[in-house]
Amino acid sequence: MDDEILEQLRERYASGNLIVFAGAGVSAAAGLPTWKQLAEKLRDRARRRGADPAVVDEIQQYISSNQLINALSAAKLALGPQDFNWTVDKELDDTGRDVPEVAQAIAALEPRLKAVLTTNIDRFLERAFQGEWRVVDRPTADLGMDRRFILKLHGTLRAWDTWVFSRDQYDRAIFGTPLLQDAFGALYRTHSMLFVGFGLADDNIDQTLARVRALSGGQPPMHFALLPKGVPPFRRRLLEESGVRLLVYENLSGDHAEVAETLRGLEQGAAPQPPPRAATPAPTASATGAAPTARPTVTPPTARPTAASATAAAPTASATAAPKAAAPGAAQRPVRVFFSYASRDEELLSRLEMHMSPLKREGLIAPWHSGKIGAGEDLERAIGEQLESADLILLLVSASFLASEQGDAQVARAMERRAAGQATVVPVLLRPCDWETTRFAELQAVPRDRKPVTRWADEDEALLQVVREIRAVVTKLRALSG
Repeated sequence: MDDEILEQLRERYASGNLIVFAGAGVSAAAGLPTWKQLAEKLRDRARRRGADPAVVDEIQQYISSNQLINALSAAKLALGPQDFNWTVDKELDDTGRDVPEVAQAIAALEPRLKAVLTTNIDRFLERAFQGEWRVVDRPTADLGMDRRFILKLHGTLRAWDTWVFSRDQYDRAIFGTPLLQDAFGALYRTHSMLFVGFGLADDNIDQTLARVRALSGGQPPMHFALLPKGVPPFRRRLLEESGVRLLVYENLSGDHAEVAETLRGLEQGAAPQPPPRAATPAPTASATGAAPTARPTVTPPTARPTAASATAAAPTASATAAPKAAAPGAAQRPVRVFFSYASRDEELLSRLEMHMSPLKREGLIAPWHSGKIGAGEDLERAIGEQLESADLILLLVSASFLASEQGDAQVARAMERRAAGQATVVPVLLRPCDWETTRFAELQAVPRDRKPVTRWADEDEALLQVVREIRAVVTKLRALSG
């Protein structure tokens, strides 16, 4: 196994930006069928129930070419929905089976793991996390802002109406709406994925990697895959072009024991030594009866705090109380950032977002603006929900913004939430205008010299200064909310 890639994986985990994507191999370790084996069982049932031999042959052709989603789709058509669902439910029922070691190893990453995505419908992962993580089978657009959840892409056992097995169901349920594409795009672009339990020829991982390539805009983030030895050259290239670093293990025993061992090593390697003379919290009993190790929050290794952010985060001599410390092992969610802007300033908004992309990649912020609203969605409701949940509200100030009734309403609510201590508001001066007579004139605006971005000789330099100030604010908010 490549030590350099393994160290990169440890860094992503320590930063709190790692998501485990669990495939059928996780459940197969406990004796449940893989996707291919499930398709074969459904093929056999269709044959026994007198299905047209041509239909059975078609299912077999899909299985032989590892087009497993198509194989399951054809089997569902041959058996009918009721018989198909009953058979799948019976074959994938984990009742009475021990939770496999690899699922327990994934759950052991709980202190810093962002989330778990899975194509499995059984309940091994829920059981491994002992019900402490939220289970999601119908994702929402703001999912990327949350932490500590298990997203079941193909639904949950017993809840047949949540299942997604056919190709059209998968595309429609997971990627069929612009709002959900935004949620998944945010996860893929700002977090590292670790693929566990996928076979070398699974076509559902090919589907996923195709989405990764499409959503990454030609610059895929760093992802990882634990795979047994024997990755063919072309498949290796396909994975690497999707931004996936391969951690190849020997699998000498044939039971993929190295996977669980590698996963457990991430948490052991990420736990730093406590600083000298630091107060140690009293241990509490865990569910297993063992005392947990105190794990201070880890700064993402890719973050490079500026002088401004360091100042914002450091306690002053006159401070009477330090910011609330993070609970041992707690993983912080990104700061929710809401952009309030006028349509005329969309080009500047886009450039500001581009300058803020390092903050997104580091998992420090989850930005949102009304340009992310999909066709047919309730505009006012979406804006209202995002404005109410934002931690940081950026007012992109220009004459067009001040003239906008919608902008005025957003400013009013932003200032109300600021007064209640629910959000931080920062005016970003884009164009010259009479903003010093507004209700937010009392706030420190950026750029700090009150020179609007468009008045700078180099607008990118102005936007860079804005982003540095935003990073300082984000750093402070995370320290206070730890």
